[in-house]
Amino acid sequence: MSKINRYVTIMLSLALLTFSAAAPMSAQAKAASGELQAKKLAFAYADKTGKRLLAAGVTSPQRFTQAIHAPGMQKQAIFVKQQKATEKSNGRQNEWNFNQDEGGLFKLAAGKILHNSSVLLAEKDAFQGHRFLKYQAVKDGKLEDDVIAAVEKAKKRKVVKQGLLGSAPSGVRIALVEFERVKGEKPLASLLLKTEQGLLFQDFVGTEDEYSTWRVDDGGEISAQDFRILFVTASDAGYSLAYEWFGAEGSSLEVLQQQKTKFRSVLEGYRYTAPV
Repeated sequence: MSKINRYVTIMLSLALLTFSAAAPMSAQAKAASGELQAKKLAFAYADKTGKRLLAAGVTSPQRFTQAIHAPGMQKQAIFVKQQKATEKSNGRQNEWNFNQDEGGLFKLAAGKILHNSSVLLAEKDAFQGHRFLKYQAVKDGKLEDDVIAAVEKAKKRKVVKQGLLGSAPSGVRIALVEFERVKGEKPLASLLLKTEQGLLFQDFVGTEDEYSTWRVDDGGEISAQDFRILFVTASDAGYSLAYEWFGAEGSSLEVLQQQKTKFRSVLEGYRYTAPV
């Protein structure tokens, strides 16, 4: 082989190696690594019996086969049909308007869940590589003083209100913390995930409206008791969780996944349930 041909061969090999390193991760590789994908998930809610579910705004709903309704608790979901809204619908996504609302209609293969509750629908392989953690919700719980000190150091703001939502093995804690108001800055609160490796924050930035600081008609208050955790998992990609945040007009829903030292939002949803 001539020196020129040898040089061309080497350069082509280097180019191929560079392309391979820079090539985006395939869907199969993402799934194997535990990376959650929004297209494999959807939010829904239950009817009065807790045996049927309705998911609005999803395409090809028959691909969803699992219903995650509480930490570590899943049931098989079977797609029934695409339900159309009726003229009697009041636009609410709750058990009383279930038969008049539109969306993908599912039934549970067996058993039932809490009526009118929010659930996360998932494709069969959506949580490949994940381990669902045993999560224990608590009432009126508090974080340890050293954790609060670490939170204040990380955020450079004093914690004025806090509430522990629950805990999981290996020192995992989930809590809501509210920080002191700082002149010139907007109100700040965070959903906190504390692990043995460190702290992860999902920040909520409020407004100066004393009657609707965090949510419409919240009276300026944000509380840990307004939050519910749907699941907590661990994978090679890190920790993941989903929460429901109850408000005067409805529930905000979100799936979060750890991305190194931060959270990334995988999926967001909302249930409009304002009183009629």
